Amino acid sequence: MKRKKKSPPRKKAVKKSTIRRRGVYALALSGGAALGAYQAGAIHALYEAGLKIRYVAGSSIGALNGYLAATGEIEAMLSFWQKIDQKKLITINSFTKLFFSGTPSLLTDDLQRKMVEQHVSLEKLKAAGREYICSTISINTGKLYFFNGAEARTDKELQEFILASAAVPGVFPPVRIGDELFMDGGLVRNTPVEALEHKKTDAILAISMEPETYPAEQIQNTAQIALRTLSIFFRSQANDAVQRAMLSRKRRSKKVLLLRPHYSLELQQYEFDQKKISAILEQGYKEAKAFIHKHRLH
Repeated sequence: MKRKKKSPPRKKAVKKSTIRRRGVYALALSGGAALGAYQAGAIHALYEAGLKIRYVAGSSIGALNGYLAATGEIEAMLSFWQKIDQKKLITINSFTKLFFSGTPSLLTDDLQRKMVEQHVSLEKLKAAGREYICSTISINTGKLYFFNGAEARTDKELQEFILASAAVPGVFPPVRIGDELFMDGGLVRNTPVEALEHKKTDAILAISMEPETYPAEQIQNTAQIALRTLSIFFRSQANDAVQRAMLSRKRRSKKVLLLRPHYSLELQQYEFDQKKISAILEQGYKEAKAFIHKHRLH
């Protein structure tokens, strides 16, 4: 009788370890003057979490925060916000100067210019390997431009792009580039998602400073009505920017996510109060950490 050959023992199936691919992200940063401290806190949390940010676009204060985010200078960005001095920026005389003199703006752009000239260089941007875009409007034509940092030929030109994007009409003077005067792109695209929608990313992360809900307290005076109206305008712009991107045929990003404060920030747009700024830096940081967890960003 022939003996049956024993079949070799079966090898146990080895489970393949699943390596989770890191996501690629883009940041769309809204304008909002002093409220940009919330945005800075949020950016801090995103970078601390190790998210792979490949593209950054910003309007107004988002252009300033955005450049420092694009070059990875997070400590410099936080330091800028922690050192802003209200007394050096706005006084009662500033308003007198605007309305009763021939000057074109409430403030000079000396503080912004000093910070920009100190930090902004093509070499830093190139070394960081991120694409940087800022939005601005030509006063001469009314046309919206998305300036790409890679288009700048010199440090000075890149600096002027950023200062132009942050030139809030009536508050800071317009910036001359070539034969045209440029100002804050936030008037038309305060949340510049449009500049990023054709980039191939896992998600565009838009950061707006206008709240999800407004407080129930009754508005009591004209100034409060004006500020609330401005907030509603920019809040609507952020919503529209996200919705347009989601419907756009040009969109290559898988998702467009909007991070905004859960409740109104305890600060007005031109109230550079250090205690309040510290509080909203922390608020932005904490809410961004929760946002990262909620959307499982990695």
